[in-house]
Amino acid sequence: MQKGFARLRAAHLRLGAAGERIAERMYRNSGCDILLRDYRMPKGEIDLILRDGFCLVFAEVKTRRAKTAERARQLKGRIRPAQKRRIYRAAFTYLREIGRPDIPYRFDFVEVIYLRSSLYAIRYWPSNFGVRTLKKKPEGINLFK
Repeated sequence: MQKGFARLRAAHLRLGAAGERIAERMYRNSGCDILLRDYRMPKGEIDLILRDGFCLVFAEVKTRRAKTAERARQLKGRIRPAQKRRIYRAAFTYLREIGRPDIPYRFDFVEVIYLRSSLYAIRYWPSNFGVRTLKKKPEGINLFK
């Protein structure tokens, strides 16, 4: 029983890592510089930290798998408020670590969707959340259209 759970957990982690690699490639292709990947602290985590021109970007990447195309179209990117707070804590800790530079920053959200074992969609929400966007939900951009 224990071995089966470990194998499923490993598959889940592999899926998440694959989604982060795709998001990293998407950002690099758009001219961004990747600064850190998987920044962790005791009470928070950020999947990607990058620089987009003069702006620092904290990106959250969600990777999901769907069994049917209809189900894949129904998936909508959501980040719970508790998770947003953990990302904020990690981001502000990172800013403290680098000396609190006076530069603009934003929080992006990238959703990578697999249909069975192949990539189906990448949805990207720039400036998805922040203090003013905890209640407001912007529409995502499907990069495959």
